Amino acid sequence: MVEIGTRPARNRLNPRLGLSLLWLVAALVAACATTHLKDSWKDPRFSGAPFRKVLVIGVSRSDANRRLFEDGFVQALRVSGTEASASYSLLPEEGPLPKERIKQAVAKTGADSVLVTRVLRVQRKVDVSPGYVGPGPGFYGWYGATWAAAPEIHAYDVMTIESTLWDIKREQAVWSGISESIDPKDVTKVTRELAEALIAKMKEDKVL
Repeated sequence: MVEIGTRPARNRLNPRLGLSLLWLVAALVAACATTHLKDSWKDPRFSGAPFRKVLVIGVSRSDANRRLFEDGFVQALRVSGTEASASYSLLPEEGPLPKERIKQAVAKTGADSVLVTRVLRVQRKVDVSPGYVGPGPGFYGWYGATWAAAPEIHAYDVMTIESTLWDIKREQAVWSGISESIDPKDVTKVTRELAEALIAKMKEDKVL
């Protein structure tokens, strides 16, 4: 109850509640992601400064997928503050890229590193949620319970992706990550999630 002569207090969000809501939103966003970084490695001998210019190469038999991936990753790198170039604009060839052509692209872009991403494998997985049929009142009750308890079957693909960052001057790998993408139907979505996960980890490991 508001006393006469006083102004009603404004609704204020409890700081602890606000923080809890932020964590909840973050958890929901993470739950919606279908691509996750499973493991990563950094060369323990690497002690140089973070790389500043990255040439992005997507290994794919589909030219369209390669372009979508490289464009998405380059955009994410630039947003994070790292200069990057897509290889397809300089190396439009399909199939394996010749060594000399890659060298020319590196020289033209001034890249000090090359990020190569490739698909290692795609596995078909099946999840079965078994139902339970309890004792029912006679055949009809049992049959109804059996229908209701039919197992749910969900089949989906899991794509394993390897991304390796190379110190192009020394021609040595300095960082590598293994990621998994569930039901990778949308190349743009997979690229966005992969870029977010990899760039964050590479910056944490101080290679970018």
